Amino acid sequence: MTVSAVTTASFSLNELIREAFDVIGVGSEGEAVSADMYRRAKSSAMLMTLSFNAMDDLWRRTLRTVTPVSGQAAYTLEPKPMRVLSARRKQLTGRYETPMTEWSRQEYLDMPNKTSSPSTPVNFYYDPQRDTGVLYLWPVPSSTVASQISVIIDELRPMFLMDASNDTLDMPAEWQETWVMNLAKRLKLKYPVNDPGLDAKVDELADALFARLKAWDNEPASIYLQPDNWGAPWR
Repeated sequence: MTVSAVTTASFSLNELIREAFDVIGVGSEGEAVSADMYRRAKSSAMLMTLSFNAMDDLWRRTLRTVTPVSGQAAYTLEPKPMRVLSARRKQLTGRYETPMTEWSRQEYLDMPNKTSSPSTPVNFYYDPQRDTGVLYLWPVPSSTVASQISVIIDELRPMFLMDASNDTLDMPAEWQETWVMNLAKRLKLKYPVNDPGLDAKVDELADALFARLKAWDNEPASIYLQPDNWGAPWR
């Protein structure tokens, strides 16, 4: 038996849009798909990709290094992460890393001394506003500490949008069919499918593919639980 050495395939924006139109029977018999139809499909594709940003995908988790500044609490993160999942202090000498504790917005706002007592940062709070994301450290680093550490954050980055016709999808290759089927599901709202059976199958397959890949997109590591040795009451 002879097999190819190819294990992946990547399709351009125009190819993915054409495939989505084919799924719902638009252009599948050789009729032209107009430039306006491509434009409308591209708008739907962008909106769908933006909504997919609200998912927690393993392949979008990435590390970023923040350089502390003496007496500075706020650090603007660009491009804006969807979330900051964790943070660690890293010694520049020795390279030891120490986990930091995440605070909620209310916990950070309740602190009366946000910049008045420089020391070693032990807590962080991430403020994801509409256009910018700001990381806050508490306490603010002292001049001595700022020169000795960096802060490593594990963040959930946004997906890059496909804009040019030859742009490829900012997702793993196995997500391309799911992306196409979910785009087809949206396009049939603009270009109704006359076959009720096909209409239902598009929805069914789009949902099934999405559910299967989200179930796959997780870490297979074990989770360990143990009883509370202190006997704290249930809340």
